[in-house]
Amino acid sequence: MSRNESVYDVVVVGAGPAGATAATVLARQGRSVVMVEQDKLPRSASSLGWLNVKAVPVMKELGADVGTVKKQAFTDVTFFDPGLSKSAKPTFNGPAGYVIDRARFDHKLVKAAVAAGATLMDGTPVLDVNPLESEVVVMLGEGRSITGRLLIVAVGRGALLLDRLGFVLPAKHGTIWTAQVDAPGGGTAAAGDTKGSKSKAGGSGLRVAVVLGLERLGSFAVAYVTPKVTAVAINWRGERDQAIPVLVNTCKSLFLREVVPVDLSEAAAQAPLAASPASAALDMETHIGKHTLLVGDAGGFVASLSNEGIYPAMWSARIGAEVVHSALSSPQSQDELMTFESKWRMTMADYLRAPNTDVQFLLPLLFSNQPMADRMGAAFFAGDNI
Repeated sequence: MSRNESVYDVVVVGAGPAGATAATVLARQGRSVVMVEQDKLPRSASSLGWLNVKAVPVMKELGADVGTVKKQAFTDVTFFDPGLSKSAKPTFNGPAGYVIDRARFDHKLVKAAVAAGATLMDGTPVLDVNPLESEVVVMLGEGRSITGRLLIVAVGRGALLLDRLGFVLPAKHGTIWTAQVDAPGGGTAAAGDTKGSKSKAGGSGLRVAVVLGLERLGSFAVAYVTPKVTAVAINWRGERDQAIPVLVNTCKSLFLREVVPVDLSEAAAQAPLAASPASAALDMETHIGKHTLLVGDAGGFVASLSNEGIYPAMWSARIGAEVVHSALSSPQSQDELMTFESKWRMTMADYLRAPNTDVQFLLPLLFSNQPMADRMGAAFFAGDNI
């Protein structure tokens, strides 16, 4: 028999950007909230990533410290063709985005949630859930359980919990395979400047390079060069076993062309591979189960063009938290939860979906037309229409 430790208004499974955002919003509205996270926080493993500038106001609303994020603003962006023989530098009105340390970023959001009054149970895997008539029982192992009137699932796509709850991604949705490798070593030479030597790398520059059209429609790579660390990430829409070889070859090419100051190809061969749910939200039949709501990666809230998931995760979680808050006050809570579908689609659908223009078709224009390069920069990093 399970030993029930506590009863909450809302149990949030997952303490990433989506889970922490939902917990903060609900705690600020006076709801009792617990975040259950399988990892011990702060996470020890980290990697570089980039953040949409539109997420910064959301962080301020949540009371999260954005100081260190703002110090890593980048404006130096270069788009490359697959052979790295053509390049274009879009111009931006202000920062193109922010390079962030994911572990530190996530922990800032968790701290904001706890400061707002949410309870954190980290290092606590969820083994199963049992939606009952008026509540959801969450099993934690060792005979322990907690209960919530409502449940928000904010764990990554592919988690067994999603299968247990009956949420299935339609087969027609293509998988994007992602992998990233980071290593010490930075530089200041502008991305795409192949005239300088590798020995000139170093200093205080911060730049981003995006290789578009990698062998498969919509596949791309992103390289980050910071003063101390270089990272390369692949976003591959082809077969799973092709993703790592493409990452290895891309790392070699970026180094040989002096786009990055460090050869990451050897480490890239051992990089872990993960499936991304980019724009999967648009294909899912529903994000609502019995007393349950999916947000963030769990619900496929990831931008299709750039595969950026932090901002849409926080955005979907904020919408979801408002719906849950209303549902807790409604005698027909399940009916209120059902409004989540229309609310996120009205505001987020255009941001999530792929451009209605073939990116491969645009590549020649991108490298010969500055306005097109600027439009691609705004589309890729801010989610604007091309």
